Amino acid sequence: MLKPKHILLLLEWYDYRIHKGVAQMARKYGWQLNCPKNQNNISSKSGILKDWDGDGCIAMIECDETFEYLRGKQIPLIDMGLRDHQIPIPRMITDNEKIGKLAAEHLREFGHKEIFVIDHGKNMMFKERLKSLQKHSRINNCKVTILKSASEIQNEILHELEAILEERGQKLRESSLSFFAYNDAIAADLISLCLRNDIRIPENIAILGVDNDDLIISSLILGLSSVDSDQEGLGRSSAKLMHNLLSTGEVQTNEEIFRHPPKGVVTRRSTDCYAVRNPLVSNALHWIQNNFYKGIQATDVASAMNVTQQGLQKAFAVNYIRSPGNEIRHQRLEAVAFLLKTTNANLDTIAKNCGFYSVNSLINSFRKKYDTTPGKFRELHKKENN
Repeated sequence: MLKPKHILLLLEWYDYRIHKGVAQMARKYGWQLNCPKNQNNISSKSGILKDWDGDGCIAMIECDETFEYLRGKQIPLIDMGLRDHQIPIPRMITDNEKIGKLAAEHLREFGHKEIFVIDHGKNMMFKERLKSLQKHSRINNCKVTILKSASEIQNEILHELEAILEERGQKLRESSLSFFAYNDAIAADLISLCLRNDIRIPENIAILGVDNDDLIISSLILGLSSVDSDQEGLGRSSAKLMHNLLSTGEVQTNEEIFRHPPKGVVTRRSTDCYAVRNPLVSNALHWIQNNFYKGIQATDVASAMNVTQQGLQKAFAVNYIRSPGNEIRHQRLEAVAFLLKTTNANLDTIAKNCGFYSVNSLINSFRKKYDTTPGKFRELHKKENN
């Protein structure tokens, strides 16, 4: 009988989803996986590592000495963090560039022209997410404002927001702001702070988190929108990388960075509100959202709102980022993309369910927005999820 590989998973910040993802691949590869949950002491002299003698280690830890000790064992190592430890080993991390891009696009879709964030506090993961958010917000002429009062959610955050708005002649409880939290824990803290201070979510502050952490989200009184960073998939990708390293029989000594892509944004109540103070435009947007699949035109929106088409067009031009007609097309194509990613429905069925009169019309519109065909779009997303 072949001797199984013994792999150690060290998670100083334990996440059961990462553990689950690695465990799934460990069963596939026939590994003996150990993931001690009490990792307060991982010293090689008296802790977890004292008598450990295995074949590889996947780790998310702060201690550089631990990595140096494991390197001395001449086994494959994978770091799941972004610390500047100068140790030449491969890393498998979340794709923070794509997370920032998804966040910028999501908040912009709801009409937000300014996104607030707290200081990243020199956390490299947060820093990468902020840099990407800034980059992709600029594309849509959206401003990112960093609150400097604290790197954690505290009362000072609201005081600073109120001061910024006061300078602009506005009041927090009469405004529609958006806030990007670097992870769901920060988002949950902000929700609690807003609720204690009678600030409405999402009407006053729309809040977007990251990680789609079901334990955090299920503990909140309202649904938190979140970028799903696919932590379980991150665990699987880390295990696949370890398998490849074990297969070569060589210890890798270069710092190559591999990035696991997020799944997308899961929209819940905390952002599900258009940042539009004009009642006509706000009502029209919600009517479009509920009726786009019926093959409606901009004239139908005007009729439903009991205004002239010219009046509706003018209100949208002043208060929103798209015209009524463009908003209808936008929502249809968003629905098409969602169905392509999540179902095996054919294009004829998708066209009928998203308000397009023909498959050709769907294909032409889709190509203009996404610069690819629906078929290639579906293929790409299938590959990313495998």
